[in-house]
Amino acid sequence: MKYIYIVNRFQLRNKTDDLISRIRDASDRCGRDYEIRVNETPEDAAGIKDDYRDTEYILTAVGGDGSINHLVNSIMGTGNILSFIPYGTGNDFARTISRTYSSGIHDMDIVRINDRCCINVACFGIDADIANDEHFIHNRFIPRPLRFHAGVVDHFLSYKEGRALKIDCGGRITEKKLTSAIVANCQFYGGGYRVSPDSSPDDGIMEVFIVDKLSRPQMAKVILSMKNAGHLDHPAVTVIKADKALISSPCPVNANIDGEPLCSDRFEIELIHKGIRLAYDEAFLSEFKASAGKKKRRSKRKQQLK
Repeated sequence: MKYIYIVNRFQLRNKTDDLISRIRDASDRCGRDYEIRVNETPEDAAGIKDDYRDTEYILTAVGGDGSINHLVNSIMGTGNILSFIPYGTGNDFARTISRTYSSGIHDMDIVRINDRCCINVACFGIDADIANDEHFIHNRFIPRPLRFHAGVVDHFLSYKEGRALKIDCGGRITEKKLTSAIVANCQFYGGGYRVSPDSSPDDGIMEVFIVDKLSRPQMAKVILSMKNAGHLDHPAVTVIKADKALISSPCPVNANIDGEPLCSDRFEIELIHKGIRLAYDEAFLSEFKASAGKKKRRSKRKQQLK
């Protein structure tokens, strides 16, 4: 089957040509039939939905969780298969997939939130405030792996009160001020925080985490313990397994869906069991990763010859 790599120059900027070269190198080594689509503008990327509506290709997002989310929303309802090359700030979706699946094509669940699809994790509350903070998430002066952590520190220091949320999971209703609510289809978010260690992306269930309003010391304890899933033992954290949920608020609140911002006062949430197909190829991703080291060695040899 043919692979179509979706490369967004407007996001990758001066790294685009190097990434394309690495994609070609890895694809040739793996004997793939492929084509590279370069989107110069967001408008070009929006055309994917129409350009590949009646095709059956493996469409591959090159980038982070946000790029994967955009591609998911573009190919839902088509005959195309999703794939990805992780090259983003967090790459949390890739973390779960590498721990869950062997190479091959797999049927995956999707979470629909209003008119958007979520494949990884959606959060509401302080998590969303952090993830939506452009000052940190897209700050070129902060190393990629540290951007979310920098936002955590800043929002922790300025944290004053929780968000007034009403959460209805199959008639089980929580209505009060909360620090956060998290809906998980996969295990990781925020650049390696293992928020939902029991999540499996094809089990027909999503995990809904409700975090009560916390003091700063309590919040620090929960955040720090989340790296190793220690937050599950905290009395302020409630976990509900569901296939539907409704989150509402008296006024619009921030949400973040797979790294992409959303703001509303009502979020209708429903899990679509095995709603999309995913192609995962561990050997190809290893070749792609190795190509970076090969290029560095070639560049070093050229400099030595000068």
